[in-house]
Amino acid sequence: MYSCQKFAPALILLVLLAVQSSAVSAESRIGTATSTRPDAEGVMGAKSQALSPGTELYANETVRTGNVGRADLVLLDNTNLSVGPTSEVLLDKFVYDRTGSSGSVVLQATRGVFRFVTGSQDHRAYQLNTPYGSLGVRGTTVEVVVKPKGQKEHLCPNGRPPESGKPCEAECEAVVRLVEGKGANYTTTTGKRAELTNPNDVVCITPSGDIVHTTSAESILAFEESTQTPSSPSPPGGPTPTPCVSRSSPFCR
Repeated sequence: MYSCQKFAPALILLVLLAVQSSAVSAESRIGTATSTRPDAEGVMGAKSQALSPGTELYANETVRTGNVGRADLVLLDNTNLSVGPTSEVLLDKFVYDRTGSSGSVVLQATRGVFRFVTGSQDHRAYQLNTPYGSLGVRGTTVEVVVKPKGQKEHLCPNGRPPESGKPCEAECEAVVRLVEGKGANYTTTTGKRAELTNPNDVVCITPSGDIVHTTSAESILAFEESTQTPSSPSPPGGPTPTPCVSRSSPFCR
Protein backbone atom coordinates (compact mmCIF):
# COMPACT_ATOMS: atom_id res chain seq x y z
CA MET A 1 0.00 0.00 0.00
CA TYR A 2 2.77 2.40 1.00
CA SER A 3 4.82 1.45 -2.08
CA CYS A 4 1.95 2.33 -4.45
CA GLN A 5 1.46 5.71 -2.81
CA LYS A 6 5.19 6.42 -3.03
CA PHE A 7 5.42 5.86 -6.77
CA ALA A 8 2.04 7.30 -7.77
CA PRO A 9 3.31 10.91 -8.31
CA ALA A 10 6.16 9.66 -10.51
CA LEU A 11 3.75 7.56 -12.56
CA ILE A 12 1.42 10.52 -13.05
CA LEU A 13 4.36 12.66 -14.20
CA LEU A 14 5.43 10.04 -16.73
CA VAL A 15 1.89 9.84 -18.12
CA LEU A 16 1.68 13.64 -18.47
CA LEU A 17 5.04 13.75 -20.25
CA ALA A 18 3.93 10.99 -22.61
CA VAL A 19 0.72 12.85 -23.44
CA GLN A 20 2.63 16.07 -24.10
CA SER A 21 5.14 14.24 -26.30
CA SER A 22 2.30 12.61 -28.28
CA ALA A 23 0.66 16.00 -28.82
CA VAL A 24 3.89 17.47 -30.23
CA SER A 25 4.61 14.46 -32.44
CA ALA A 26 1.05 14.61 -33.75
CA GLU A 27 2.00 17.77 -35.65
CA SER A 28 3.36 16.73 -39.04
CA ARG A 29 6.78 17.76 -40.32
CA ILE A 30 6.29 20.23 -43.16
CA GLY A 31 9.76 21.53 -44.02
CA THR A 32 13.13 22.78 -42.78
CA ALA A 33 15.00 25.98 -42.08
CA THR A 34 17.74 26.34 -44.71
CA SER A 35 19.54 29.39 -43.31
CA THR A 36 19.13 31.55 -40.24
CA ARG A 37 20.56 34.54 -38.47
CA PRO A 38 20.12 34.94 -34.71
CA ASP A 39 17.74 35.75 -33.14
CA ALA A 40 15.31 33.28 -34.82
CA GLU A 41 13.20 30.72 -33.02
CA GLY A 42 10.40 28.23 -33.55
CA VAL A 43 7.62 28.15 -30.97
CA MET A 44 5.00 25.46 -30.43
CA GLY A 45 2.80 25.75 -27.38
CA ALA A 46 4.98 26.44 -24.35
CA LYS A 47 8.11 25.08 -26.03
CA SER A 48 10.58 27.03 -28.16
CA GLN A 49 13.91 26.33 -29.83
CA ALA A 50 16.49 28.37 -31.68
CA LEU A 51 16.36 27.82 -35.44
CA SER A 52 19.48 26.80 -37.31
CA PRO A 53 20.10 25.36 -40.79
CA GLY A 54 18.48 21.93 -40.94
CA THR A 55 15.99 22.52 -38.11
CA GLU A 56 12.74 20.71 -38.91
CA LEU A 57 9.51 22.70 -39.12
CA TYR A 58 6.06 21.49 -38.10
CA ALA A 59 2.47 22.45 -38.79
CA ASN A 60 1.09 24.91 -36.23
CA GLU A 61 4.59 26.18 -35.38
CA THR A 62 5.26 29.92 -34.99
CA VAL A 63 8.51 31.36 -36.35
CA ARG A 64 9.74 34.56 -34.66
CA THR A 65 12.78 36.75 -35.28
CA GLY A 66 14.47 39.53 -33.32
CA ASN A 67 15.78 42.90 -34.48
CA VAL A 68 18.48 41.41 -36.71
CA GLY A 69 17.13 37.87 -36.98
CA ARG A 70 16.25 36.13 -40.21
CA ALA A 71 15.06 32.68 -41.26
CA ASP A 72 14.79 31.16 -44.71
CA LEU A 73 12.30 28.29 -44.75
CA VAL A 74 11.57 25.65 -47.39
CA LEU A 75 8.41 23.54 -47.17
CA LEU A 76 7.95 20.04 -48.59
CA ASP A 77 6.34 21.33 -51.80
CA ASN A 78 9.29 23.71 -52.37
CA THR A 79 7.43 26.74 -51.07
CA ASN A 80 10.07 29.26 -49.96
CA LEU A 81 9.46 31.77 -47.17
CA SER A 82 12.05 34.32 -46.08
CA VAL A 83 11.22 35.81 -42.68
CA GLY A 84 12.93 39.14 -42.06
CA PRO A 85 13.81 40.89 -38.79
CA THR A 86 11.20 41.69 -36.12
CA SER A 87 8.72 39.29 -37.70
CA GLU A 88 6.28 36.59 -36.67
CA VAL A 89 4.47 34.00 -38.79
CA LEU A 90 2.37 30.96 -37.91
CA LEU A 91 2.78 27.91 -40.16
CA ASP A 92 -0.92 27.34 -39.81
CA LYS A 93 -1.80 24.57 -42.25
CA PHE A 94 0.05 22.40 -44.74
CA VAL A 95 -1.55 19.68 -46.86
CA TYR A 96 0.63 18.33 -49.67
CA ASP A 97 -1.24 16.94 -52.68
CA ARG A 98 1.38 15.87 -55.23
CA THR A 99 -1.06 15.02 -58.01
CA GLY A 100 -4.32 16.92 -57.47
CA SER A 101 -5.73 20.26 -56.35
CA SER A 102 -6.68 19.46 -52.77
CA GLY A 103 -3.45 20.76 -51.20
CA SER A 104 -3.46 23.69 -48.80
CA VAL A 105 -0.73 26.01 -47.53
CA VAL A 106 -1.99 28.63 -45.07
CA LEU A 107 0.32 31.03 -43.23
CA GLN A 108 -0.61 33.71 -40.68
CA ALA A 109 1.80 36.67 -40.85
CA THR A 110 1.24 38.68 -37.67
CA ARG A 111 3.95 41.32 -38.15
CA GLY A 112 7.15 41.98 -40.03
CA VAL A 113 8.64 41.51 -43.49
CA PHE A 114 8.39 38.45 -45.74
CA ARG A 115 9.29 37.15 -49.19
CA PHE A 116 6.96 34.34 -50.26
CA VAL A 117 7.57 32.06 -53.26
CA THR A 118 4.88 29.48 -54.03
CA GLY A 119 5.78 25.82 -54.45
CA SER A 120 4.75 23.05 -56.83
CA GLN A 121 1.08 22.69 -55.86
CA ASP A 122 -1.98 24.12 -57.58
CA HIS A 123 -2.07 27.93 -57.24
CA ARG A 124 -5.32 27.74 -55.30
CA ALA A 125 -3.47 26.03 -52.45
CA TYR A 126 -1.64 29.14 -51.24
CA GLN A 127 -2.90 31.74 -48.79
CA LEU A 128 -1.06 34.25 -46.62
CA ASN A 129 -3.23 35.92 -43.98
CA THR A 130 -2.45 39.16 -42.14
CA PRO A 131 -4.43 41.08 -39.50
CA TYR A 132 -5.64 43.38 -42.31
CA GLY A 133 -6.71 40.86 -44.95
CA SER A 134 -5.80 37.76 -46.94
CA LEU A 135 -3.35 37.31 -49.81
CA GLY A 136 -3.90 34.70 -52.52
CA VAL A 137 -0.79 33.88 -54.56
CA ARG A 138 -0.79 32.26 -58.02
CA GLY A 139 2.56 30.66 -58.87
CA THR A 140 4.26 33.82 -57.81
CA THR A 141 6.90 35.64 -55.79
CA VAL A 142 5.60 38.40 -53.52
CA GLU A 143 7.00 40.69 -50.85
CA VAL A 144 4.86 41.54 -47.84
CA VAL A 145 5.30 44.06 -45.02
CA VAL A 146 2.85 43.91 -42.09
CA LYS A 147 2.53 46.58 -39.39
CA PRO A 148 2.13 45.11 -35.91
CA LYS A 149 -1.35 45.51 -34.45
CA GLY A 150 -1.39 48.38 -31.98
CA GLN A 151 1.64 50.19 -33.43
CA LYS A 152 0.69 53.84 -33.91
CA GLU A 153 3.16 54.65 -36.68
CA HIS A 154 1.98 53.50 -40.10
CA LEU A 155 4.01 52.38 -43.10
CA CYS A 156 4.55 54.19 -46.39
CA PRO A 157 3.84 52.41 -49.71
CA ASN A 158 7.58 51.64 -49.93
CA GLY A 159 7.22 49.40 -46.87
CA ARG A 160 9.07 51.74 -44.47
CA PRO A 161 7.96 54.11 -41.73
CA PRO A 162 7.83 57.80 -42.73
CA GLU A 163 11.07 59.77 -42.71
CA SER A 164 11.43 62.67 -40.32
CA GLY A 165 9.65 65.71 -41.73
CA LYS A 166 8.48 63.79 -44.79
CA PRO A 167 5.02 62.22 -44.37
CA CYS A 168 3.93 59.20 -46.40
CA GLU A 169 1.91 59.80 -49.56
CA ALA A 170 -0.44 57.19 -48.09
CA GLU A 171 -0.63 55.56 -44.67
CA CYS A 172 -0.49 51.77 -44.86
CA GLU A 173 -1.02 48.93 -42.42
CA ALA A 174 0.15 46.31 -44.91
CA VAL A 175 2.05 46.58 -48.18
CA VAL A 176 2.30 43.89 -50.86
CA ARG A 177 4.55 43.93 -53.94
CA LEU A 178 4.39 41.46 -56.83
CA VAL A 179 7.95 40.55 -57.78
CA GLU A 180 7.29 38.06 -60.57
CA GLY A 181 4.89 35.36 -61.69
CA LYS A 182 1.23 34.88 -62.53
CA GLY A 183 -0.17 37.41 -60.09
CA ALA A 184 -1.77 37.74 -56.69
CA ASN A 185 -4.87 39.19 -55.05
CA TYR A 186 -5.44 40.77 -51.66
CA THR A 187 -8.84 40.88 -49.96
CA THR A 188 -9.13 43.27 -47.02
CA THR A 189 -11.06 42.57 -43.83
CA THR A 190 -13.67 45.04 -45.12
CA GLY A 191 -14.19 42.93 -48.26
CA LYS A 192 -12.34 45.09 -50.79
CA ARG A 193 -10.20 43.23 -53.32
CA ALA A 194 -7.01 44.27 -55.10
CA GLU A 195 -5.39 42.51 -58.04
CA LEU A 196 -1.64 42.52 -58.64
CA THR A 197 -1.16 41.42 -62.24
CA ASN A 198 2.19 42.87 -63.36
CA PRO A 199 5.64 42.68 -61.78
CA ASN A 200 6.32 45.72 -59.56
CA ASP A 201 2.62 46.26 -58.80
CA VAL A 202 2.24 47.40 -55.18
CA VAL A 203 -0.87 47.67 -53.02
CA CYS A 204 -1.14 49.58 -49.75
CA ILE A 205 -3.91 48.72 -47.28
CA THR A 206 -4.91 51.86 -45.37
CA PRO A 207 -6.28 52.03 -41.80
CA SER A 208 -9.80 52.50 -43.19
CA GLY A 209 -9.45 49.34 -45.30
CA ASP A 210 -9.06 51.20 -48.59
CA ILE A 211 -6.54 50.11 -51.22
CA VAL A 212 -3.92 52.39 -52.79
CA HIS A 213 -2.21 51.13 -55.96
CA THR A 214 1.37 52.12 -56.80
CA THR A 215 4.36 50.60 -58.60
CA SER A 216 7.97 50.11 -57.52
CA ALA A 217 10.93 48.56 -59.26
CA GLU A 218 12.70 48.40 -55.89
CA SER A 219 12.19 45.86 -53.13
CA ILE A 220 10.00 46.88 -50.20
CA LEU A 221 12.04 44.61 -47.92
CA ALA A 222 14.65 46.60 -46.01
CA PHE A 223 16.41 43.45 -44.80
CA GLU A 224 17.29 42.49 -48.38
CA GLU A 225 19.07 45.80 -48.88
CA SER A 226 21.08 45.27 -45.69
CA THR A 227 22.69 42.12 -47.15
CA GLN A 228 24.16 43.94 -50.15
CA THR A 229 27.82 44.97 -50.06
CA PRO A 230 28.34 48.70 -50.75
CA SER A 231 30.33 49.30 -53.93
CA SER A 232 31.13 52.99 -53.47
CA PRO A 233 34.30 54.05 -51.62
CA SER A 234 34.18 55.75 -48.24
CA PRO A 235 33.86 59.55 -48.38
CA PRO A 236 36.83 61.76 -47.44
CA GLY A 237 37.37 61.93 -43.69
CA GLY A 238 36.59 58.31 -43.03
CA PRO A 239 33.67 55.91 -43.46
CA THR A 240 30.09 56.93 -42.91
CA PRO A 241 28.91 55.99 -39.39
CA THR A 242 26.94 52.76 -39.30
CA PRO A 243 23.23 53.26 -38.53
CA CYS A 244 21.51 51.30 -35.76
CA VAL A 245 21.57 47.58 -36.52
CA SER A 246 17.81 47.28 -36.34
CA ARG A 247 17.49 49.51 -39.42
CA SER A 248 17.41 46.17 -41.26
CA SER A 249 13.81 46.13 -40.04
CA PRO A 250 11.17 48.68 -41.09
CA PHE A 251 10.27 48.95 -37.40
CA CYS A 252 13.65 50.28 -36.22
CA ARG A 253 13.36 53.05 -33.65
